[in-house]
Amino acid sequence: MMSADPLAAAEGAHLLLHLTEWPQFSTVDPAFLAGRVAVAKAIDGRGGLDADAWRAAGWTVRVLGRG
Repeated sequence: MMSADPLAAAEGAHLLLHLTEWPQFSTVDPAFLAGRVAVAKAIDGRGGLDADAWRAAGWTVRVLGRG
C-alpha cells in the first residue's frame, strides 16, 4: 500500500519498502513501527534508514547497494 502516513502504510505489512526521501518515513521510530507490521522486514532502496537502529529494534533490513 502507498500512503503519505508511514504508520498507515506499514499496518499489517509483511515487507516494508523504503523508497522515498520524505523525512516522515526515514525518521519513524522502528521499535514502534515493529508493533504495527505482520513481519519486521525492510528493504531500504534509498539508503535513508539507520539500518543499525532498525536491526536493534528487531527488524531484518537490507540496504540496496550495500553488502
